[in-house]
Amino acid sequence: MSQTKVQLIAPIGVVTATTLETTGVLTATTFVGDIAGTVTGITSTTDNLNLGIVTATSFAGDFTGIGSGLTGTPNIVAGIVTATKFVGNTPGTVSGLADGTNINAGIITATSFVGNLTGNAAGLSTTTAQLTLGIVTATSYSGSGANLDGVSSGPVAQQAVTANSSTTTIDLSSGNLIYMTQSANTTVAFANTEGNTDVVYLVRVKDATSTERTITWPSGMIWNGGSEPDITNVNDENEAQIFKLTTRDNGATWYGVETFKLEPAYLWSIGYNQNGRLGLSQSEPVSISSPVQISAKWSSNPGIGASVNKSLTGEHNVNMVKGDGTLWGWGANGYGDLAQNNVTYYSSPVQIPGTTWQTLMIGGGNARGKASIKTDGTMWVWGRNHQGQLGQSNTTSYSSPVQVPGTTWKACFQGGTVGAGTKTDGTLWTWGDNQRGQLGLNNKTEYSSPKQIPGTTWDAIVGGWDENMFAFRTDGTLWAWGYNANGQLGQNNRTDYSSPVQIPGTTWAKLNHAAGFQANLAIKTDGTLWSWGYNSHGQSGLNTGGEPVRLSSPVQVPGTTWDDVSAYGYSTYGHKTDGTLWGWGSNYYGQLGQNQGGSGTKRSSPAQIPGTWEQAVVGNNVGYFWKR
Repeated sequence: MSQTKVQLIAPIGVVTATTLETTGVLTATTFVGDIAGTVTGITSTTDNLNLGIVTATSFAGDFTGIGSGLTGTPNIVAGIVTATKFVGNTPGTVSGLADGTNINAGIITATSFVGNLTGNAAGLSTTTAQLTLGIVTATSYSGSGANLDGVSSGPVAQQAVTANSSTTTIDLSSGNLIYMTQSANTTVAFANTEGNTDVVYLVRVKDATSTERTITWPSGMIWNGGSEPDITNVNDENEAQIFKLTTRDNGATWYGVETFKLEPAYLWSIGYNQNGRLGLSQSEPVSISSPVQISAKWSSNPGIGASVNKSLTGEHNVNMVKGDGTLWGWGANGYGDLAQNNVTYYSSPVQIPGTTWQTLMIGGGNARGKASIKTDGTMWVWGRNHQGQLGQSNTTSYSSPVQVPGTTWKACFQGGTVGAGTKTDGTLWTWGDNQRGQLGLNNKTEYSSPKQIPGTTWDAIVGGWDENMFAFRTDGTLWAWGYNANGQLGQNNRTDYSSPVQIPGTTWAKLNHAAGFQANLAIKTDGTLWSWGYNSHGQSGLNTGGEPVRLSSPVQVPGTTWDDVSAYGYSTYGHKTDGTLWGWGSNYYGQLGQNQGGSGTKRSSPAQIPGTWEQAVVGNNVGYFWKR
């Protein structure tokens, strides 16, 4: 039986069928429908599959439609995915999402993330992983926070507040950095916290009176450590107290911590109380071999560095500047040394007129002439002037301060018969006795008014005895001139010099505040201490047994943590960075703080004075210490 067979060579139009099965290649420009099999071989980027439901375990290519309904553990390995949202886990790279789009993801495995984060970020496993975020919304943060920086969204502004009544309400909308001057006992309250959480820094300063002031804090205040910090009660340039206060519930509860506190220092004295120079309101010439506190609060120590000293000792008296700019003196006053417009002796501190005193001279010898610089750069002198050491173009003594010409003085010096000072332009000037060339002017002519030593890089005039001087330059070098019979100029010889000569080295930092008797000590920037000159009582600290030794070049005193040194006559004090104070040399009147005195108790190597101290200065058989 025969059957007709027809061969379609080139069919035209649309083929419509309920089922189409092909085993070879299907060539078409479009395909509409569901596909349950495998689609491969579409090579043109303009070819499209417009599908209803795709059932597959994987998909590779670009995806511009809607992907949903994938069940089980299927995967989409896509080149470019264009979508407004993405839900699921992504172990690859997500890019090209326009602004305003969202990724709502379970787990994101990536080396970096850019955008806003409102969910949980976890699982970044390497230290090189980064979150570069716009806005982070979170209820808590766990971690060290060591590498967190930036500024909170709240404002940071300052305001001044005067606490001069029983209540002080601070409006935080005017600023959260508070500078509060207190002149009355007050109860503090806060208004208008910045949102739910606010951080306040309160800098508290007391008024310039001796009256103590108290603060009552908000009832919801919880202090770090469980106890409220003490309130300082001295108004002074060295007094400060800062509190950090934080609330997380709109001011209902505050958490407080004292972040900074610097209280005034107290002054102590020791040694021979001749002429009342220990400041203890007694003039009997008794010896005290353990430090005794002077009743007043002294907020300034003698200063760190050559050019900021605030105390000086004469042969039988002392002058000191407080942090509030007032100048005080006590002890002998035979030549008007205490600037009281008289020659009366005082056994307790008396104030010299004025409130803008800044720097006192660093002197040696009998130091019967005195000098001090005010905050306006003027230098003032008083006391004995028999050889023109006050720079007044005369030899008249003065019992009240008189001004040395000029308004740009930086540091000053008064020895027994000489005066000197440096100016802010780096020039150095000297005047007074010059029989040993101690004025550094390359002659031995006496001058009763300032004369300039050549050079414009002088930093500070820092010490010397009657017949020699020392000064620093800005490059860290130390220079000396004058009398040198015992090698006190550190030149490895005993030759006098009438012009400055350099002591070897370029890292000198400090010279002794006053001056040893023909002996000197200086500290370098590495914390080492060096001494040279006449070592008659062990004042060089080199363990020589107190026998006279002449050292014409610097020799190191043991130790590498020295930060200050003071010498006068035959005694020396050295201070270390750990707060310990050490004394050596003559101890005849107990001035070394070892609770003993007498001719047999001198020490040729440093002995620790009990306790910790901020600073110390030694005078003629006396000493003055500061501690807080």
